[in-house]
Amino acid sequence: MSAQAVNLDAGFQGLQINQVGKVFADNGKQVVAVEGVSFDVDPRQVCVLLGPSGCGKSTVLRMMAGLERPSSGNVSLNGELVRGPNRDRGMVFQGYTSFPWLKVRENVAYGLRINGDVIASREGTVDYFLERVGLSAFAGAYPHQLSGGMRQRVALARALANSPKVLLMDEPFGALDAETRWQMQELLLDVIRKERMTVVMVTHDVEEALLLGDQIVFLSRHPGRVKTILYPPFKACKEINTREDMRGHPEYAAMEKQILGMMREEGGH
Repeated sequence: MSAQAVNLDAGFQGLQINQVGKVFADNGKQVVAVEGVSFDVDPRQVCVLLGPSGCGKSTVLRMMAGLERPSSGNVSLNGELVRGPNRDRGMVFQGYTSFPWLKVRENVAYGLRINGDVIASREGTVDYFLERVGLSAFAGAYPHQLSGGMRQRVALARALANSPKVLLMDEPFGALDAETRWQMQELLLDVIRKERMTVVMVTHDVEEALLLGDQIVFLSRHPGRVKTILYPPFKACKEINTREDMRGHPEYAAMEKQILGMMREEGGH
């Protein structure tokens, strides 16, 4: 297995969001989606974007991905301005994005193939990440033969196979049932630890934010602004390895209560 595929954050110094704003045109009117959003994402950090519906979480993430251009401010990666999509940023969407006519192995290899990776290197990388997400036995299956959770595993493996410096995830588990969602959260935590990943993830689920996030950027109601940035103290505890450990930490309940209070405050207008 190549060092490139394992050390996904090699050469990654950070992601900076600097006074970012986004204005959309809606029936001739200017709608401010987000305004003056600033925060940094450090290497090997899981940053979660949280806030009420319509606060612009996904808009901010899409600007990080280069899928939207900021109306003001800028996004930079390693000091270079983000001007569009690039393989240094992998993206996993909420919806299932596998190509239905390709088998699982071909789906995972797709980005590598179009980027010109040699066959031997490509196959080794694909095998590695299929094993990492528990899909080795399903490499020859088509997406329609898989459950929703397994299709999201394909999307995760495909994004990781391109060795991104930062992985961007837009409510990737939102369409899954509760049990499958928990399984995917645990899988993501395991992959994050083993691959030393840097992740930015949008969610509306408070428990998911607390379970996954080293940093939680809470956005206010529309137009989205940074209301506060939280750093869950229990994420630094080596004894915290499971969801149950986290919920049992003495500071978990207080932070959960704080976030739920902000959700009610920002969502109630």
